Amino acid sequence: MSFARTKIQPPRPRAGTAGTWIERPALDARLLDALLGQRLVLVCAAAGYGKTTALARQLARLPAGTAVAWVSADEDDDLHRLLECLFAALEPYDPPWRTAPEALLARVDDPRGRARLAAELLDALESCELEHGVIVFDDLHRVADAAFFELLDGVLERLGPRWTVAVATRQDPPLSLARWRAGGELAEFRRHELQFDADEAEALAGALEAGGSGATALAART
Repeated sequence: MSFARTKIQPPRPRAGTAGTWIERPALDARLLDALLGQRLVLVCAAAGYGKTTALARQLARLPAGTAVAWVSADEDDDLHRLLECLFAALEPYDPPWRTAPEALLARVDDPRGRARLAAELLDALESCELEHGVIVFDDLHRVADAAFFELLDGVLERLGPRWTVAVATRQDPPLSLARWRAGGELAEFRRHELQFDADEAEALAGALEAGGSGATALAART
């Protein structure tokens, strides 16, 4: 394995943050429903809007037995590295590969090899013995490899209903978003959905002991 295990581990709340954790029932319920029922979940906003936190929080609330494969993207990640991370993240769920993942990765530079890889990935996902699974790509704005997005678009097109792909990014990825949106298979969470409303800002101000104008300032910033 040529990457840190932290790349395939969902983040956990930091010690000492529980006292300022604000419940957001409307956002939480909609995001959880999307992770359980949509083909693609897009969480897209600028830095600081809590994209990663929102996803990680709802992944922890998924029904028992739900598969979660998390991949955090870095600036130098390409198709090969991201697939290597994905295969490692899926390993606990014992996908029944027809060809060893290492052999598939060895052919990733060949377009025919990528087509075979996509087909075998889809077959393996469909054959996993589980009720539902979620594949997350976090910080996907860091990825510039067009081959990765081409392969992901093809996988999404044929992805079975037992799997959801979730993407957290600062900008729209080059995927067929219009197609999934038109088909009702895309759930989008953008700045408007992620920002705090007045009640949530007031709750946060109270937790931080910053009432009055402090709540107003927090509302404007969040």
